[in-house]
Amino acid sequence: MSVFKKRLGQYVSLGEDDWLPFDELDHHEQVYLAGDDIVQAGDEIRQVFIVMEGWAIRYRLLEDGRRQIVNFMLPGDVFDLQSLADLKADHSLTAITECKVLVISSSVFVNMLQTSASLASAFWWSAVQEESILREQIVRIGRRSARERIGHLLLELHRRFVGATGMEVERLTVPLTRADIADALGLTPVHVSRTMSAMRRADLITEGRGGEITIVDRAKLARLSHFDTDYLHLKKLHITSGRPVRDAGEAQRGLAD
Repeated sequence: MSVFKKRLGQYVSLGEDDWLPFDELDHHEQVYLAGDDIVQAGDEIRQVFIVMEGWAIRYRLLEDGRRQIVNFMLPGDVFDLQSLADLKADHSLTAITECKVLVISSSVFVNMLQTSASLASAFWWSAVQEESILREQIVRIGRRSARERIGHLLLELHRRFVGATGMEVERLTVPLTRADIADALGLTPVHVSRTMSAMRRADLITEGRGGEITIVDRAKLARLSHFDTDYLHLKKLHITSGRPVRDAGEAQRGLAD
């Protein structure tokens, strides 16, 4: 669980005692192959999922089959917290590489959050970050150029990967096809192909035979894409650990302190 612990450790300083309620949870691991559905729209969700290895996409399908990718799930990411409200899934989630996923009953997960202010705050902050990423996605699709959209998305995925793994890699290879990028950024595959060819000629990225994309010049790409990490809210919180959380409102107030 080291990747997941590093992911939450971005937000709150968590010691071994803080992790005890989580380490003692009743859970199981599930492996999904690339292309396997993890969640389908309309499913009744009774579990919380944590990506331990691999990449997945969260998306919506229109009636005519068109797809909008809403977000990418990386190692350490948590979903679906909407199961805590006993809702049906309003989206689908599919593995794009082989994924190892930790599956926890929603009721067990809630009981765990009620035992630790630090863990509750860390999960809350993770949800805050995802909401901010979704806001940035609206701006990205609505106002950025094609090159800015692609560069901004790749840099965001790089920063999220570094935060989850603790590995400061200069070059990150992402397992995305041009169709994935098109469906995530509101572009046509032809437009993506043309834009990425220009980005290759500018020595910003390279593409592998399997379609994998590698960021070559991160600093230059950040300048051209107007990318900064402010919206990812990476500043660590300082929450007193060990005391049980009485309710969700208390956890929310802890974030504002």
